[in-house]
Amino acid sequence: MSSIILSPKKIARLLFMEQVKWTMWFLSFMFVIYIVVVSFASGPHSSFIDLTNFSNGSSGIYMLVIGILTTSSFFYYYMQQGAARKNFFLGTIISSVLIAITITVILILLTFILQFISGWVGWNIHGQEVDFTSSFSAFIYIFVKLALMHLIYFLIGWMIGLTFYRLGWLYGLLSIACSIILLTITGILIDITHFSFFTSLPAFIATPLTIVLIVLLFGVNYRLIKDVTVKI
Repeated sequence: MSSIILSPKKIARLLFMEQVKWTMWFLSFMFVIYIVVVSFASGPHSSFIDLTNFSNGSSGIYMLVIGILTTSSFFYYYMQQGAARKNFFLGTIISSVLIAITITVILILLTFILQFISGWVGWNIHGQEVDFTSSFSAFIYIFVKLALMHLIYFLIGWMIGLTFYRLGWLYGLLSIACSIILLTITGILIDITHFSFFTSLPAFIATPLTIVLIVLLFGVNYRLIKDVTVKI
């Protein structure tokens, strides 16, 4: 195949289809675990957090992992098929945005469904940090924050994978140390993550800084992949 055939849109579609399969497995296991836990932890005299609160830390780590695997699992394959590095980069960006939105939509949808049926099965489920049922504006606000959190975790994982691939294990370990700092920053900017060790910033400050962080990660990842040698 030529790089013209493997356009960014086609690469994005292929990556997204594969990552959706992984995501369905992850969410299935997460859903089963939640059902088991809430069955024992929630009752008439006790309550338990909703699915979105329960899983947002795990879903973030999941996005981090598939970000790491994007390089090791897909980069060499698409290079062998004749894809240009720029096309792979753009395709991955598109697919990462789509998968971040998809996992957020599914988690929130499942949360609504579980809250709807909770009264029938005797569960007492409540929102904690993430309370998107109070109003439509609250729903949009939380949805955007969750989607951005998932995207940032993916980009950080992708940065780790690219650093190991391009620069070797020593710089790769340094990228892991850097990722811990970035995750902490993400926790400050998006306080619904499970890495929120500090007081969160006001939205009018956190939102533009979140966009800056995403653009920075785009730039770092592009620099890492721009002229990287394809390892055979």
